Amino acid sequence: MPRHSQRATQSDDEHSTPPTPRSPNHESHGRIEAWFEDHEDNIQVFLIEINRKEISIPKLLRFSWLRAEGFESLFQQLKHQKLRSFLELSGKIYLDLVKVFFTNLEFKNDVLLSSIKGVQMEINKRAWKDMVGLKPRGVQMRKGETGAIPEFNKMQYYGQCLRNPIGGLKVDQRLLGMVVTKILVPCGSNHSTLNEGNLILMYCIQHNIQVDWIYVFRDHMLKAKRLTDFRLPYVVLVSKFIEYFCIDVEDELEESTGLLNHTSNQNLHKNELYQGGKWMDNCWSCCWWCT
Repeated sequence: MPRHSQRATQSDDEHSTPPTPRSPNHESHGRIEAWFEDHEDNIQVFLIEINRKEISIPKLLRFSWLRAEGFESLFQQLKHQKLRSFLELSGKIYLDLVKVFFTNLEFKNDVLLSSIKGVQMEINKRAWKDMVGLKPRGVQMRKGETGAIPEFNKMQYYGQCLRNPIGGLKVDQRLLGMVVTKILVPCGSNHSTLNEGNLILMYCIQHNIQVDWIYVFRDHMLKAKRLTDFRLPYVVLVSKFIEYFCIDVEDELEESTGLLNHTSNQNLHKNELYQGGKWMDNCWSCCWWCT
């Protein structure tokens, strides 16, 4: 039975190296059958497809840092979206088991389902609420559909994000763009370009239009499994679900989030967003975060 008594906690980790994609070692290959106890037919999918995928290196955003740096508007906007628990997720990452989770991932009856070591995982409303405090409410945005927010105009909104006709994105928009493309919906290897979906999410956040984030995360997880150029996202969240459903993690490959996973002045200086002790809002660079 899953543990419902407490939400996953976030701690300040002392490790300084972010988790990196790794393949199962020789010992873990001997445990593959145990990982797929009730899904043996998926072992080949794991070995040929999912295990070859890279993971999206997790990033986290401390709300205390936002307020300390004077980003009060963005603080309030993200708070309105109920994203604090999700954005501050940190902790252990079970690299092999995360890939097993994605291999067995499917969608039925409006919930995500997976299985690891014979333990059935039903990521339902209660699980989402217990882990990151989210409820299934708000706008559900599908690619190419903006009917739920008819006032949205992609080119007009992007123009409003610019400081002036010859300048770049304002610092608030650049930081929000980083949050969207590196944390909320990390996709393929190129995080430097804002697509229409990213702009829609940015628009909703800045205009306090509630987004159904469970729908967004769920859809993104299924897409990451299906599309070959997508890295596996939300590895800390998936690891929290693994613990939530009491799956045995003893002797499993694990790493932890560390200082380099945090949004900080030091981690942002390489992309020209923070230079010489000042926030820069006059650069075209959209490379949100050094990787």
